[in-house]
Amino acid sequence: MPIWKILPQHSSRVFRLQTSDGQKILGRVVNAHDIQTVREQLGLKNKLLSPQELVSLVLEGYSQQLPGGVTLRRSYIATEPRIELVNAISLAERLLAVGCFTEIIKWKKRVFIPVSDKAPAILAAVIGILG
Repeated sequence: MPIWKILPQHSSRVFRLQTSDGQKILGRVVNAHDIQTVREQLGLKNKLLSPQELVSLVLEGYSQQLPGGVTLRRSYIATEPRIELVNAISLAERLLAVGCFTEIIKWKKRVFIPVSDKAPAILAAVIGILG
């Protein structure tokens, strides 16, 4: 299939499925960290993800560069997944005001977005702060 040359070549296992109503599906799984590259190769680089989509992708392992050099990524703290804002400590007070929280881990203060149903709204506010 023509689109398959765009997909990453590692983990190129093909899946063949048949639904209960007899529909046959042929496909490949794309890892969350490869989604941005595939989107760009398909010409979708200007499409913005909604905060809800971004929260879902980050919790699956995708990371996103935000304005101001801040990176949004999933981190595991005490085996719990968290949404971390890396390089955002200089904005901590403003981020706390919109619902983020900080935690000191190994003598370093880190900023997180709570993993809850409020995460998309908090992420939208964070993006507003970052510009």
